[in-house]
Amino acid sequence: MYGVVLAVLLAPADLSDEQVQLLKVFRSEFVEVTPGKGIFPRSFLMGRAEGGDKNQRPVHKVTFRYQFQVARYEVPQNLWEAVMGNNPSKWKGKRNGVEMLSFEEAQEFCSKATTLMRQAKLIKPGELIRLPTEAEWEYCARAGSTTIYSFGDAVAELDDYGWHTGNAAGNDPPVGAKKPNPWGLYDVHGYLWEWCLDSGHDSYKGAPNDGRAWLKKDSSQRLMRGGSWKDKQEKLSSSFRRVAPAATRDDAVGLRCVLATDR
Repeated sequence: MYGVVLAVLLAPADLSDEQVQLLKVFRSEFVEVTPGKGIFPRSFLMGRAEGGDKNQRPVHKVTFRYQFQVARYEVPQNLWEAVMGNNPSKWKGKRNGVEMLSFEEAQEFCSKATTLMRQAKLIKPGELIRLPTEAEWEYCARAGSTTIYSFGDAVAELDDYGWHTGNAAGNDPPVGAKKPNPWGLYDVHGYLWEWCLDSGHDSYKGAPNDGRAWLKKDSSQRLMRGGSWKDKQEKLSSSFRRVAPAATRDDAVGLRCVLATDR
């Protein structure tokens, strides 16, 4: 659906026991999202009507007509190493979120993870690992809420849910150290910025309303979501958007993955 190019398949013998185990853990940590069923609404209002900056407006309705799965955690360093064979992170720790990676490197991780997980028969041939679209990201972060944060509007409660400049000394804690949002997703508020598939743009004008990625011919600018340990509370909201060069590498930038059908 989004043109993820898969890496060359490895021979089965090339997967170590440790790689397989980490990939199994990764697979088990995905939350199934089924818009229109149970707790998952078919549609939601994306953006923020009052407060914040103009990049969060206009508020518009997004309706999903497909299901997908989203990772409970941002990608930790031990998983990145198992897939990529290196660790670019400044703040080392096996279960710390991987950081210091560009958009293309995040895309490469998704491609290689897809290949390895298909090889290990952990996902179906028609499934792939990819970055979330911006609409998917906000839908999952909000978890059915209409408030500034997934837990409400009270900034005083943010310390319980996210790492930000007011309570973090660096990207040192492991993923999942704070409370999750209502759908069981951790670190959607703060900790690390998360790359999205969408190209950078100044407003929602022209963006699709069905959950797909908003793409421009100029792909040098990309979208990040969620805020980080370096940011103030207002940037950790469910609707805050950051446009950044695709080549950005920073110790406050990581990724969260989606498992979806290649359509």
